[in-house]
Amino acid sequence: MLDILLIATIAIIIGANDASNVFGSAVGSKMLKFKIAIIFFIIFIILGAVINAENPSKVYGNLILDYPDFKKIFLIIIPVVIVTIISLKLKIPSSISQSVIFSLVAFSIVEKLNVNYELFLELIYFWLATPLIAFILSIFFCWLINFIFKVLKLNVFQIDYQIRLSLIFFGCLAAFALGAHLTAAIVGIYSPFLSLELEFINLNLTIDDKKLYFLTSLLIGLGAFYFSQKIVRTIGSQISNIKPVPALAILLTQILILFSFSSNHTIGFLNTYLPFQIFAMPLSASHITFASIIGIASFNKFREVKPEHTIKILLSWVLIPISVFCCSFLLTSIYNF
Repeated sequence: MLDILLIATIAIIIGANDASNVFGSAVGSKMLKFKIAIIFFIIFIILGAVINAENPSKVYGNLILDYPDFKKIFLIIIPVVIVTIISLKLKIPSSISQSVIFSLVAFSIVEKLNVNYELFLELIYFWLATPLIAFILSIFFCWLINFIFKVLKLNVFQIDYQIRLSLIFFGCLAAFALGAHLTAAIVGIYSPFLSLELEFINLNLTIDDKKLYFLTSLLIGLGAFYFSQKIVRTIGSQISNIKPVPALAILLTQILILFSFSSNHTIGFLNTYLPFQIFAMPLSASHITFASIIGIASFNKFREVKPEHTIKILLSWVLIPISVFCCSFLLTSIYNF
């Protein structure tokens, strides 16, 4: 019963936190209504989770060489829930996947479990690299979209119509890609135990991986529907004033990066050309979105960037993982005392 409640709680929190990463720019640019955006988000977040979530979920089992007792998993999840709720109250999008990883490592240190620190450092490397890549890609896509519209010589009404359709279409693709990462952030911690044998109201339930991905992503969608509106509007208005073309560039950036770290076909293709190897892992969609917005803002020499909120988010990138790590370390130490 506790496991079901923890999965449900963190899924709803993720939905409230991360719907902004797909449709925040579209809603902020006033090209898409919030309720319509959330309907598309729910449908495609579920599809992405069921099809691809198993790939980034494998990172958790590879990170801890002798995985913790199933009955102690709640010690890893509770600090993530606490810190994420605080960040939501402060209207700061956070990375659930990073929080879970840092909480898992802190837990493992207290429990004296064998941590694959080489993999942990690789995760941190890619978490640092992907916002930089997003910054560059968002600038490129913004230039490319403007170039295409210029070549096609469309009038204002045609451009508005094409952008609106593109925001819906690519928003759905981004939600599909995000489904794997968000669901893996929750289910990944339980991946070594799938299928799960859970007790619920005196009934024994067997939940295999696909069922768990479906149920978790559905809860993510419900969390987005009921609780994400404030953060969606924050992404679109409190960092920088988002216009329709940049909103589309941000979505294209998300799609390319998220698919590159969740789809085995995409990973295999890229690894044949890259000088280094990439692998499926849960990424921070919040960081990718934020870096893309800053990249777009650099076009105007950062004049439209709102410094106070931007600095607060940058600081949270460091403070949130550290806070989760300390909270997890303390909670596990108290539990074992």
